[in-house]
Amino acid sequence: MKWFLFTYSLPPEPSRKRVFVWRQLKKAGALFTEGGWLLPKKAPLAAAIEAITHTVEEMGGTTNLYVVTHFNEAQEQRTIARFQQEREREYSEIISECRKTLRHIEREHQAHRFNLEELEGDLEKIKRWFSEAKKRDFWQVPAGKEVEELMTELEARLAAFTQKTYDQAQSSQEKAVSDCHGQT
Repeated sequence: MKWFLFTYSLPPEPSRKRVFVWRQLKKAGALFTEGGWLLPKKAPLAAAIEAITHTVEEMGGTTNLYVVTHFNEAQEQRTIARFQQEREREYSEIISECRKTLRHIEREHQAHRFNLEELEGDLEKIKRWFSEAKKRDFWQVPAGKEVEELMTELEARLAAFTQKTYDQAQSSQEKAVSDCHGQT
């Protein structure tokens, strides 16, 4: 397997520039090693690295991009395992957020509160996060499947809650109309 090894340097100040580049590399799924940032050599990642290179150079920094054509078997397996651990950790956070949102739906349901906007916002945030995480999941770790299942459950529970909210609003409206007609 071939790998990108990306290194860069930026002036120490302002630190926000280094933080920005660090975030871009993490967003691409790069793994920091003692020698630099590693990514599997794949076309979409080449475009991401090219964009980051351009950004660093615009900020007055320098970059180097190497293609590593050979790791020994143990090195490559360790590297892949680290990438997988990163995705497992991220998926674990998403799973926690899904479960938290499911509990939130249940609390709203039990309290007969119908705050759909907040719940829909939570679901959209989780969907975006999961979509980004999947782009970084170069080896399709098992926890990704668990997230997909939880997302399906979350969407179904929110749809049911939305329907109940609609039915409740409809019933209240019909009762108000009936009460109004009864008084005339």
